Amino acid sequence: MAFVGRFIIDWMYAAEDRFTGATLGGIIKKVLKILGGSQTTPKRTRSTEAEPEKPRYPKRHRLEDAAHVSTPNDLAESSVNQAMTNSRGSAGQLTAADARNEGSPDLNGNGSTADARDSQSPPPDTGATNGRVTAALADTSDTLLKRYPGQEQETQRICLRDSQFEEEQVVRLLLQELHDRGFTDTFNQLQRESGFTLENEPVSQFRNSVLAGEWSKVKDSLSTIGIQTPDNLNAALFLIKRQQFLELLEARQLKQALLVLQNELSTLTNDIQQLHRLSGLLMCPSVEDLRTAADWDGSSGRSRFVVLESLQTYISPGSMVPVHRMETLFGQALAYQCDACKYHVRSANQGLYIDHMCPTSVFPQELQFSLKGHQDEVWYVAFSPDGRYLASGSRDKTCIIWSMSDFSIVHRFNGHQNEVAYIAWSPNSKYIVSASSDRTLRLWDVEDGTQMQVFSGHEETVTSCKWLGTNDRFISGGLDHRIIIWDINGTIVKQISSPRVHDLAVSSDCSLLLVADEKTDIHAYDLTTLTFMYSLNEPVEVMSMALSADARYCITGLRNGELHMWDLDTRTLVRDFSGHTQGQYVIRCTFAGQDDRLVATGSEDGLLFVWNRNTGQLLARLRGHTKTINVCTWSDKAAALATSSDDKTICIWPAYRGAPSHRPDSTDDLSTSDDDDDDESHADDKSMVSGAHSTTSIDMF
Repeated sequence: MAFVGRFIIDWMYAAEDRFTGATLGGIIKKVLKILGGSQTTPKRTRSTEAEPEKPRYPKRHRLEDAAHVSTPNDLAESSVNQAMTNSRGSAGQLTAADARNEGSPDLNGNGSTADARDSQSPPPDTGATNGRVTAALADTSDTLLKRYPGQEQETQRICLRDSQFEEEQVVRLLLQELHDRGFTDTFNQLQRESGFTLENEPVSQFRNSVLAGEWSKVKDSLSTIGIQTPDNLNAALFLIKRQQFLELLEARQLKQALLVLQNELSTLTNDIQQLHRLSGLLMCPSVEDLRTAADWDGSSGRSRFVVLESLQTYISPGSMVPVHRMETLFGQALAYQCDACKYHVRSANQGLYIDHMCPTSVFPQELQFSLKGHQDEVWYVAFSPDGRYLASGSRDKTCIIWSMSDFSIVHRFNGHQNEVAYIAWSPNSKYIVSASSDRTLRLWDVEDGTQMQVFSGHEETVTSCKWLGTNDRFISGGLDHRIIIWDINGTIVKQISSPRVHDLAVSSDCSLLLVADEKTDIHAYDLTTLTFMYSLNEPVEVMSMALSADARYCITGLRNGELHMWDLDTRTLVRDFSGHTQGQYVIRCTFAGQDDRLVATGSEDGLLFVWNRNTGQLLARLRGHTKTINVCTWSDKAAALATSSDDKTICIWPAYRGAPSHRPDSTDDLSTSDDDDDDESHADDKSMVSGAHSTTSIDMF
């Protein structure tokens, strides 16, 4: 019963904005009368002796020392008396904000000026009270201590849970995040309350000196901020002196800059090339040329902040918290969740409140589309970088550009004398290069549908081609032991001898070239110098390969029906994928999904296989074709897989529900045709888009 009454009283105080002081006091006293029973405190009789004047705020005691507040009745009655004492009388009702302000301490824990003034007058008659009640009930918890206005006493911080992490480290990370986000008042308050500081005095002075460009002070303070080894000390000092050198050049103090270079920078590094680059900056005729040549934004930009962040590499994290540390931890946690996501096809943009997890059903979530426009086997398909188009090459010697908005044919390119085996899109999505067994490559303008150039330099079938990061150069490889770099005007820029090329792969930064030969090796070249670096050896012939966007992983399709994934950083085989069928035909595999977290390949039995890259688990086995799938390709922009087959069709597989599937608005043009039908009526330029084949099946795992 006491607990129930206590709950009612607590609720009444929580709802004090809806009651006057008299009403609230009367209800609470009735509750006390019901609860009190034999324990109800008897009424006091008025004494004839003079009593000392009661203070405005009666003395409060720590819970562990206050035996007189051991019962619910006593606690409640004390709270009622305090509530009545704090009321403002019949002068009118206070607003909620006024009530809070009157009972609130200042930053030093003292009562407000109004409280001090009112404390000189005797308590008003509770029977005539109309003011709002502002005092809260004292909590009966053994651990929760509350500070009252007008009383100087120590407070106890309540930790709601245990943590495996050191409190100092957690608080300092919070301090850094608050500081970085500009919450200055909260930052200062947390330092005062916790007793921890983000940085000690020497580190703080060091930071301020770097940002102020006081380089002599920075040098003197290096020994006091926790740099552990002489090598780290020299590396840190080099960064500082390099910044000082650049700022002297910016101020056109060339003589002083030369002295820093000769007497200090040259003693701190053995990198002669870097010293030569720095000395070359002395010749810059203007500040703008200096900033461009040094890739530096000047002393008034962010360069000093960049130097400070670089210096933290050499400073103990206990002395200076690594830059943006909490942001880094958030990123690592999100990356871990994405790694653990079984079906990772959409970005992790749900925020920090919940863990990332893609839906369990991945492929397909929309109706599968089958594009029919080629008259023979379709050997290659590729999405444009902007996701607006799909290009296909066929044994019928043509290339087709498909619109992903309505699946219509935009252009049909004729010109090759033999099969089109490979297609590559320019980075700006304006051109394609097609490679053929007629020993040529052709450049096509996708915007106006014209042939721009024919490239004749190979003596056998051209098997692969890739653009080199810009829109004016690409590289090709063939069975004639040649790798050639071209410009779009038809000029051979460079060529090197190589094994017979089955496939090429180029990293997104154009620093790495991988070449799969006709045997069992993958050769890695430095693309900037075209020098050989290393080889990866497979047990059987490599039919195709694909490189992840970050150039960390490479997957290889082997003649024996296996798919291998290599870690190029460690040059080790980390995973294999199996289940599909591959033998004499070239089947081109691909990375797919968000951040290349999926691996996909076709099969000679007409199935499309999809695996989780990190676990090797088979996620889906999809049937949309009736014959060998020759290639599969993925587009982040279109959020879809595309596959092409010997059955003359192209299938589009939307990756997830809500993906931009670009389904036509009308089904009038949708039709289903026999995959083995050789009807020449498909020769016109109108594409035929069909729904799912009757043979379509989906196996999800």
